[in-house]
Amino acid sequence: MNVNPIISVVMPVYNAEQYLDQAIESILNQTFDDFEFIIINDGSLDSSLAIIRKYERQDKRIFLIDKDNGGIVDALNDGLRIAKGKFIARMDSDDIAYPNRFEKQIKVFGDNPEIDLVYTDTKLIDKNGDIICDSWRPNLEKTLLNLEIHTFVPHPTVMFKKDTVLNLGGYTMIRPHAEDLDLWLRMKNNGCKFFYLNKNLLYYRLNPNSVRANAHDNYWYKVATRVITSGYRLRIFKYYKYLSNKERLILLIKMIFPQSYFHRRLK
Repeated sequence: MNVNPIISVVMPVYNAEQYLDQAIESILNQTFDDFEFIIINDGSLDSSLAIIRKYERQDKRIFLIDKDNGGIVDALNDGLRIAKGKFIARMDSDDIAYPNRFEKQIKVFGDNPEIDLVYTDTKLIDKNGDIICDSWRPNLEKTLLNLEIHTFVPHPTVMFKKDTVLNLGGYTMIRPHAEDLDLWLRMKNNGCKFFYLNKNLLYYRLNPNSVRANAHDNYWYKVATRVITSGYRLRIFKYYKYLSNKERLILLIKMIFPQSYFHRRLK
């Protein structure tokens, strides 16, 4: 293991056995390989720990923290505290990083040393791994101006300077289930510099088990809604067979009047 890696990858894991292999392998196969991979098993009840230990035996860059369940904020801060790298790369246990993700982000920091955080675009995939569409987001200026409305900075794509975030106190519980938004707002309010790398560098999974995906009972309605908000309105018909008549009607109205969406009326 490199005792002074440039990047520390921090990935909390909780009951992620279904997608964990893909997430881990996508990090281990990065073209930029000067990193340590800190995986925090947050009291998983499934086979996640066994999967992590399998890869830990195979690759010395992996450092496992096995702990009782304390939630994602505690897990993230545990990873930050032991990280040796100058930069922290976030990763989620159900997503898939493009092989050149780290290479592209590190280049941004090299070319722009004043930058504190780099985030990227994502390609959405469903629970089966099938591609949905590219995820829509505004430019950097509008993203920062509208942070209180919605975070268009996808957490598992970010890479940031470790010392910058540690000096701000790391992650907090101020906004339950929105620890990322809370951090972005504190960074913005303290004058930190963001960089939007307008390239798809992560397959972002719409996971039916995630907190935000549970806002609607029908998973495929959630998927179809994201298709519309991402600007691919005609693709919703691919999901019609999974929807009730009421859901179909609602989506048709949204498709016909896309300007009604809050993110089309940003400041």
